[in-house]
Amino acid sequence: MATAFDRPIPGQSLTTEPRNNPWEQPPQMSSVEDVTKYYIERLANQEVLDDFAAICEAGVAISPIVEATYMQGVSRGLHTIDAGILVAPILHTFLKQAIESMGVTVKDDSIDYEKKAEGKELNRFMLLASKYLDDNANNMGDPGVQMLSELVNEDEPMMEDEPMGMEDDMGDMENEAVEEPMGLMARG
Repeated sequence: MATAFDRPIPGQSLTTEPRNNPWEQPPQMSSVEDVTKYYIERLANQEVLDDFAAICEAGVAISPIVEATYMQGVSRGLHTIDAGILVAPILHTFLKQAIESMGVTVKDDSIDYEKKAEGKELNRFMLLASKYLDDNANNMGDPGVQMLSELVNEDEPMMEDEPMGMEDDMGDMENEAVEEPMGLMARG
């Protein structure tokens, strides 16, 4: 049984004789139809579907299963990465329908869209509230403005693309002494 560690590591092809690995050879299947037929025949096995259903029942999304399936074919030299990417939606649909017909709920991917939407809405609220406070800075005696000011200043939102804790890391970096590089490459 193949594991994640059976795949080629980055740079491996540079340490062996050229054209020695399966992925460096011309693919065994050149058309998308052949690749689709190959995978559908393999996935239509009830034992395979039972195993994939058990994995999906444990909470694994179907997208990584499909990607791992076609990437294994690429690393074995069965087809090109392009053919795998083109076949992926077909495999996704086939597996999803087959597993759902067994009564198992299938997640398409592992992204929590509801949580992502809530975060965006919170950021939008904070930005609009900040703008409102800037426009009404002279009304700080108003209880509503005070409450909004407390909310905005207490819960500084993090932008979606901003890594968590970035401000703290930057502050720590400024206070730390810069260490001199060591080793062979530090000689200059």
